[in-house]
Amino acid sequence: MRDERLKTIYLLRHGDIDGRGRYIGSTDLPLSDRGRRQVLALAPSLAHTPINAVLCSPMRRCRETWESLSLPAPGKLCADLREADFGRWEGLRFAEIAAADSGLVDRWATADPSFAFPGGESLIDFRQRVTAAWEMMRGVDGDCLLVISHGGVIRHLLCLALDLPWEKHLLFEIGLASCTTLALYSAGAVLTGLNHRGV
Repeated sequence: MRDERLKTIYLLRHGDIDGRGRYIGSTDLPLSDRGRRQVLALAPSLAHTPINAVLCSPMRRCRETWESLSLPAPGKLCADLREADFGRWEGLRFAEIAAADSGLVDRWATADPSFAFPGGESLIDFRQRVTAAWEMMRGVDGDCLLVISHGGVIRHLLCLALDLPWEKHLLFEIGLASCTTLALYSAGAVLTGLNHRGV
């Protein structure tokens, strides 16, 4: 028999940006017009969710997502929820990256723990950030938490929450302006929803 639920966590990916289809991590782009519409379409369902607290990536696309929701719950920015810094791959499409750095792409694809994005963040540092964010999330007061972040961060949070190897993060496709839901128990987390546009 499952123990009592401690917390429900909604993982919300920011809305669309104009750089869609390109690797955008540390580049601080705003929401596109389409992204604003996506978030506004989601807002009514979140307005009826008893959210106690919000944690948000400090990147502009996430802050604008939070602001567009107009939620009454208190919240704060969390630097550990930032997307990975892709270094010189920032703003490029995968075909461009593969053509320029095929050897590095192979190391990335095999989840080489020593891999670092050229001129950017290492996987070790990124995963340490995600782990720190997860610990913060677990410690937030209240039984319903909204986390606004990025596709890569959410994929890795799911691996951590569900006790999956880091390399499994690509099993999850995280849609723009969608909520993925976790139920947190003392024994671990359960995935209860994926890519919902309404909660």
